[in-house]
Amino acid sequence: MFVNKMKAFFNGFGGDHGSEFRRILGTIGREVSRYAVPLKRDGGPKILYGPSFCIYSPCYAHDAVFSAALRARGAEIIPIYCDRVQHTECNYYGGVWGGGEKFSANCRRCCRTSENLWKEAGLMPLPFSRYLDGKEIRRIDDRVASLPDDGWRTFSWNGLAFGQWARDILVNNYVVGDYRLIREHERLGRAHLRNLLIVHAAYERILYDVRPDRVVTNDSYYGMWAIMQKLCERRGIPFYSHWSGTRPGAWCYARNDASMNLDYGRAWPSFSSIPLTDARRATVEEWLAGRLSGKDMLIDTASLATHCNEEANLSKIREGKPTALLAANVIWDLAALNKQVVFGDMIEWIAETIAWFGSHPEYQLIVKPHPGEQHPSIPETEERVGTALRQRGVAIPGNVAVLTPRSAITIYRLLPLASAGLVHTTTVGFEMSARGIPVITTARSPYRGFGFTLDPVTREDYFETIDRVLQGEKMPERERQVDLAYKFILFQHFHYYTKIGIMDYKWGETPRLNVGSLADILAGRNRHLDYIVDSVMAGFPIVSEDRWPAES
Repeated sequence: MFVNKMKAFFNGFGGDHGSEFRRILGTIGREVSRYAVPLKRDGGPKILYGPSFCIYSPCYAHDAVFSAALRARGAEIIPIYCDRVQHTECNYYGGVWGGGEKFSANCRRCCRTSENLWKEAGLMPLPFSRYLDGKEIRRIDDRVASLPDDGWRTFSWNGLAFGQWARDILVNNYVVGDYRLIREHERLGRAHLRNLLIVHAAYERILYDVRPDRVVTNDSYYGMWAIMQKLCERRGIPFYSHWSGTRPGAWCYARNDASMNLDYGRAWPSFSSIPLTDARRATVEEWLAGRLSGKDMLIDTASLATHCNEEANLSKIREGKPTALLAANVIWDLAALNKQVVFGDMIEWIAETIAWFGSHPEYQLIVKPHPGEQHPSIPETEERVGTALRQRGVAIPGNVAVLTPRSAITIYRLLPLASAGLVHTTTVGFEMSARGIPVITTARSPYRGFGFTLDPVTREDYFETIDRVLQGEKMPERERQVDLAYKFILFQHFHYYTKIGIMDYKWGETPRLNVGSLADILAGRNRHLDYIVDSVMAGFPIVSEDRWPAES
């Protein structure tokens, strides 16, 4: 049933967007084409744009409107796209995300969608194939074929970690953390490596030919866009990535980084020193209250949904006994990938934590898998916490309760039981901190080191910290912890995830556009959009020591 939902989901994003949706975007494209002609004389920046993740309707709308806003301010936009030069599967389609026997049809549809996006905007996109030749492709094919078994995974060339990028795409496509769980992972890994090398070759020639002043792309965590970021860094070209983030109607951006790396380190010292006003404190408190019912989430994984119908067995948990609450991530998700600090991976962290509590019966542990592991709106995770622990033969002690992702209890109902929170990178970490619970991090979360969590770097330090917190010996100063956690929530959800006014959208639905003509995106109409567009035009950072998006 769920696979059929996903097929319908992706088919709906394949270029068959609603007629009204495309009519409005087409109108804006035609208007800006006429408006931008006299602006070319002013010599605005030349901006290479793409490849767009336009199979996702919000990205289609964003790129149509955002590129128009740049053109309306004098930029020359040169779009690029992949015109079916990759095979088997790719960063767009593969595995449970429209791969397998559907890949060829989805690849054609993706190509057509990219062409439509830019042609309806009055632009002629540059196809990758124009910058590739048969000799280059054969050389890449031969190089990949010559690698030993598993050699694709560690392959690097010219200082670029192609093998790591190939692995990350693969585990995301098949919703696992361990690529070895994927059938035919050797063949698929090599295919991804080959495709990334093809993309790299096209990018090198495009950058040489176009010589852009700026580059704007989809979020650059994954290989297809990470390659472009690295090439721009080497050439000194300001590079901007973007994504829809996790706040409905909002978008996020970063310069010379993946926007979803959520790196606020440069701004945090200045921002965190600004006192919280009563009004801003109330904003955060309202947000925290709304989380209990899934408010302000693209996909509601917080409230007790009807599919969460399995018994939450807490019979092992004794009232009044020091209790740690371990909140897990979805293992294959970008938020958890390659973020390890204390342990080798998320499952190793959970397994060793369970073992430690087994040898410390004076404490107890509740393990709460992420509800996104088995949520009907996204593919079911293959490598779930429960299945991974069983595969590793982890024994569950009498003082440890391991729940299921469909347990009929939310994380928020468990918070009153928690003397401490244990996290990898989950957002629950800063929510627990904001509610006064001491939180111990084990991975590179966006909030690690920001002053309101305990951040061990070794196993010994981690387990010692748990011991001391549960004994009440090592505790953050509560008022300061809550104050900083509130400020983090304010920065991430109300500044970084900025409401630029282009659209409102819900997961799996065509966005509802809030703009109807070019006039709606001209300078002065929306200060949040202006900030981002003006930053790109000037080559400024989005977030720095002394500047960041205004609260929205």
